[in-house]
Amino acid sequence: MFGPLLGIATIGGPVLAGFLIDADFAGLSWRPIFLVNLLLGTIGVVLAARILPHDTADPAVTVDGVGAGTLALAMFGTMFGLIEGSESDWSALSLGALALGVVFLLLFARRQRTAAAPLIEPSLFRNKGFTSGLLVGLMFFAVTNGLAFVLSLFIQQALGADPGSAAVGMLPLTLGIIVGAGAGMALAKKLGRVLILAGMLVTLAGAGWLLALVITSGTDVTLLALAPAGVLAGVGMGSCFDTLFDITIGNTDPAEAGSASGTLTAVQQLATALGSATVTTVYLHGGAPDHAMTLAVITVMAVTVLCLPFLGLLPKSAPAGNPSSPH
Repeated sequence: MFGPLLGIATIGGPVLAGFLIDADFAGLSWRPIFLVNLLLGTIGVVLAARILPHDTADPAVTVDGVGAGTLALAMFGTMFGLIEGSESDWSALSLGALALGVVFLLLFARRQRTAAAPLIEPSLFRNKGFTSGLLVGLMFFAVTNGLAFVLSLFIQQALGADPGSAAVGMLPLTLGIIVGAGAGMALAKKLGRVLILAGMLVTLAGAGWLLALVITSGTDVTLLALAPAGVLAGVGMGSCFDTLFDITIGNTDPAEAGSASGTLTAVQQLATALGSATVTTVYLHGGAPDHAMTLAVITVMAVTVLCLPFLGLLPKSAPAGNPSSPH
């Protein structure tokens, strides 16, 4: 259930933030969206200490500190550059951070080929099913997160909704993800990678419906009219979120499972930053709000279509006896 919950949290976070901003606790405006992390984080630490199972460390297992540090710098440079670039119109600072991120990523790749205990098993990238799933995950998670972000912007900037109303406007997408995730868990074992294809086609249908509404109604479209399209897109997204990871590790060696799942989780986090940066950049430079939203949705649909040819390279099903991905 981890994958669907992560997807729900990714989309649901901005919904919660909208209500927090609208509440204006103690006159703090938007600041509680960050302060709430102190509360939730503290609760999480206490629950983790009491509930998570205790395990005995294996002294034979070592962690490649150099590789971990290099990867951290690569991820930080890349994510900072993407987020800063979309805000600063790709300034020298953002481009420099991206360049450093790429350099450290190359250094990390070299380290993985020479380290005695690599963080990522090099053999994984000789597995076409895994590499295809990695690429599809990067593209699909990027554009679906980007779609949620620009939809929130469109609801507020073009339709004039306050943050609380925008949060309500995003609820159909979140509810759709919940429904799609539940359906995905029930059907994944039976349908395998066919479920991912179906989910992406449903996502395209929902995005196409949204596109048609924006083209025909522009900034006169209502939140009620947007709701069915949001639900449909969410169902498609939710059915793919965890299934994609399950299928991707379908033919990996058991000894590679930890490295594979860690790589996929890292890519999902990178995709979140990539999507919010690229799709938002398209939206912010698209001119009038309705035209900007049109370009952004077309971008989401185009990248989703690019994912489809790679689905045939994925394993047909998840690993036997492993109904949920080892995140």
